[in-house]
Amino acid sequence: MVWKKAIALLFGLMMVATTASFGHVSAADTSVTVIFVSDNEADCTLAQYLANMTGAVVVTTPWGVYDPNVTASVMSYGPDNVIIIGGPDAVVDRYLDDLNELNITVERWWGRNRYETNLAAIGNATAKLRIKFENHVIVVPGNDTAAIRVALRKAVKVHGVIIFANDTTNVTRVMMKIEAHPKSMTLVRSQVMRGMAWRLGERFGANVTEVNVNITPEMAMEAINTSEERIASAEELLANVTLPPQMERVAGKMLDLAKRELESAREAYDEERYGKAYGQAIAAKAHAEFVIRMASKEWQSRVRLDATAMATVFLHRVEIQLRIMEKSGMNVTKIEALVDQLRIAIENKDYDAIDALMGQIRQELLQMYAHGKGKFREHIRLPDRAGRWQP
Repeated sequence: MVWKKAIALLFGLMMVATTASFGHVSAADTSVTVIFVSDNEADCTLAQYLANMTGAVVVTTPWGVYDPNVTASVMSYGPDNVIIIGGPDAVVDRYLDDLNELNITVERWWGRNRYETNLAAIGNATAKLRIKFENHVIVVPGNDTAAIRVALRKAVKVHGVIIFANDTTNVTRVMMKIEAHPKSMTLVRSQVMRGMAWRLGERFGANVTEVNVNITPEMAMEAINTSEERIASAEELLANVTLPPQMERVAGKMLDLAKRELESAREAYDEERYGKAYGQAIAAKAHAEFVIRMASKEWQSRVRLDATAMATVFLHRVEIQLRIMEKSGMNVTKIEALVDQLRIAIENKDYDAIDALMGQIRQELLQMYAHGKGKFREHIRLPDRAGRWQP
């Protein structure tokens, strides 16, 4: 069945859970904050930076994709609260549903794009986390992965604020919004983004230090590999959802464009034109993400409307959660029995039983998590807040 294929795809995609590795403290008697973010280079950089400043844990999900393994990863830290960085296109809303069912406090810091998300994250970090940034601003093109990494290292070193920019960004206005009064500004960019960097520097004035990032073969190949992964995800999602005809045509054209750009990137790489390979790969990734966004939204919509699909997704998610709860030392026998009954009810399409069993399982999971989340913390180590992490 299409739904089974889609579920297998989404559950099988890679989940990455990371903590900033700059020293560790016991989690047993410590408030735990998880910063939950997609593997988008801009949002992930913000998450890593804030984690470095606060000692929070970072958990990542593949961009635009729902994977219940990621919910289980967040759960495994027994967090007091979760901060999502990025919009629902990046970190899909189904994750909020999962975490809300466990009564975990969740807030989303985001905007309509990575630039507005940048402002929201910095503003909330200042107001809610009481982070004080030093008098330094690091400006970097928001889609320049290589430069973003260099900018992160610079920001960690000087406790500066990172601003993502594009051709239309008014840096002065952005600094006014976040109430930044820098004594200095650093503009970080690769040679691929030279034109945009020049315009930003011209707009701000003479007091700008430029850091030029040379695209190495490794950087270009990493960008190619990332775009390949995005295209593969887009293809699999499209194969397992049915889009309206017009949307299907648009998605097909965008996917074809992404493939052509990826091929151009490979050819440029073989010719040792690493800057071009890097730029083409970034473009391919962006177009593949457009397709993922369309297909993922359709998948989520269909799940909400299809009782059997919703129950099947719920069943897989609970099975994964029970494994980590049992591993931490909780007795999950009672819930496992309910899960077995739910599996039979789904096979029989007994929707009254499905509704009743899902309600029971939710209640049992909530109670077990509330009383047992301390067990998770006995088995984890949290990053120190000393700020010694180096990306």
